[in-house]
Amino acid sequence: MSDKLRWWEDPEQVALLWKRFQVVGMDRREFIRIVGAVGGTTGAALAAAACQRGPEATPTPVAAVTPPPVPTPTPPRAVGPTPTAAPAPTPAEGELAADQVFRTNLERDPQSFDFNRDLYCGGDESTFAMLGMFTPDLEVVPDIAERWEPNQDASVWTFYIRKDSYWSNGDPVTAHDYEWSWKRQLDPATAAPYAGFLYDIKNAEAFNTQKPGVTRDDVGVKALDDYTLQVTLEGPRGYFPILAAYIAAAPAHRPSVEKYGDKWTEAENIVCNGPFKLVRWEHDKIVVLEKNEKYWNAKNITLQRVERPIIPSEAVLQAYENNEIDWMWRGPLGQLERIRSDPKLSKEYHQFNLFGTWYLVPDPKFEPYNLKEVRRAMAHAIDRETIVKQVLKGLATVAYTFTPPGMPYYIEPDDKIRELTEYNPDKARQWLKGTPYEGGKNWPKGLTLTHREEGDAPKAAAAAIIQMLKEVLGMELEHIIGEPRETYERMWKHEIPLMWVRWYVDYPDPANTLFQVWYSKAPTGRRHEWSNEEFDRLTLQANGEQDPKKRYELYYKAQLIQLEEAAAIYVYNPWSYGLMKPWVTNLPRNRNGDFMPAWNIFTRDYDYYKILKH
Repeated sequence: MSDKLRWWEDPEQVALLWKRFQVVGMDRREFIRIVGAVGGTTGAALAAAACQRGPEATPTPVAAVTPPPVPTPTPPRAVGPTPTAAPAPTPAEGELAADQVFRTNLERDPQSFDFNRDLYCGGDESTFAMLGMFTPDLEVVPDIAERWEPNQDASVWTFYIRKDSYWSNGDPVTAHDYEWSWKRQLDPATAAPYAGFLYDIKNAEAFNTQKPGVTRDDVGVKALDDYTLQVTLEGPRGYFPILAAYIAAAPAHRPSVEKYGDKWTEAENIVCNGPFKLVRWEHDKIVVLEKNEKYWNAKNITLQRVERPIIPSEAVLQAYENNEIDWMWRGPLGQLERIRSDPKLSKEYHQFNLFGTWYLVPDPKFEPYNLKEVRRAMAHAIDRETIVKQVLKGLATVAYTFTPPGMPYYIEPDDKIRELTEYNPDKARQWLKGTPYEGGKNWPKGLTLTHREEGDAPKAAAAAIIQMLKEVLGMELEHIIGEPRETYERMWKHEIPLMWVRWYVDYPDPANTLFQVWYSKAPTGRRHEWSNEEFDRLTLQANGEQDPKKRYELYYKAQLIQLEEAAAIYVYNPWSYGLMKPWVTNLPRNRNGDFMPAWNIFTRDYDYYKILKH
């Protein structure tokens, strides 16, 4: 791989990738999850927002067929020119049912299934396939494109479309479909709300924003022939295959769009190229999918049908207990203890990692947080274990560092990290000695802890933190819950003295955590006020380091600097839970063995599931 392809060592490229995900909602994972499933992405999520069916999953930021045995964890590979093939299927654990039907709810009726126009349309992502797809380990592997390669500086990418993939009506899937679809999304007449996701393509932004003299033909995506797609970008973009595998890069079936207009995704009109096709849609009642036998990998997919009744979140547990659905995503927190203690439901209970971190940000330009001693005192005054075990009922893990467990380059807390983050009231009070606040006195009046409306769990954790800071340090904090958009904007303007905030990972690399969130020289601006020259140097160097061990050491040193400065106080990594019927087997899992339901990045869980006779 040429040095010029190391996009992760180029802060401009990293910032550009973040900018692309911002277009589809920086916190998309949360939104998707709140909206109905992945992010409604709270996501994958928020982002991964209205279009996701699982946790989003943004928020930003995927599975082939049945995976082989879980491999030993290894650091991630860069997205390069020679993708790995999709995994082969594995046998089911028991006799399969004659009818391979999987049932899971939608929280609300989809707006459409037109992902090409709006990735948050609320439909089911399995109906469309991108050039690549994400595995449960969030690695990009081939899908409609059997391979891809960049030019020397990764400013031009060539995708080779497989010749054995067809639309559900039998039309071949060609490079022309992707050229037309991406240009359709960029066409101002389409009014696609997230067209900016494709702005890395040459002249895409100029065409979308109607720059004089720029036409559709000037956009840098071109079918060289039926099975070769060439994408010319605005500059080097080593990460482009990640974008090409994301749901925002989904195609649309041109003849159907031109014939039926806005009605082209109704069940009687739609033509799909994904592993499943829409065959029935009774609005506000049910969505039914069937396996698309024309999909190139259909022979390795066991499910024949997916039924998705419209069931709101408040009624989903009852529907599950009535055997109306097989999978309940994001069960109600208030029912968690009952489910865990129930002899039947407890065996069907699954927790899964949301790949995020909740943390406190004391802004150093505001008193009293301008003093490192105060920030360090706060870090030792918060009992993370109690928050996780008692407040969150174990539906989280303690966070000592920023990158969530289960992600590449997760920094395991060693003795040094634990020393910097341990709950120790005596040490917390000791840090205040010699400051104006020694003895827990003289705190400025009107101190606040602010976060945006996020749901019961973060709110309860924030209340616990406020109580702990009061008991240990004598701090009096008012709990402010702000309107989401306004609070988010104030955060970027650095107007919030003490913020309780979360980050859900958009793509599986620490460039998306320590670097992208905390690098202070990003051209798109800083998420938080704190800056440190050595931290910037280390994270920038780490982004370009090829040796995994050296790269880990660089991120480790950067993380230590941040913890020593108490620039952020990491508290917990959120998880969620669901219930799965015992007759559903072959659940997709990542290399750590964690169940990975669909969310905004990984969207292909149906490719895995098998239904046992029951």
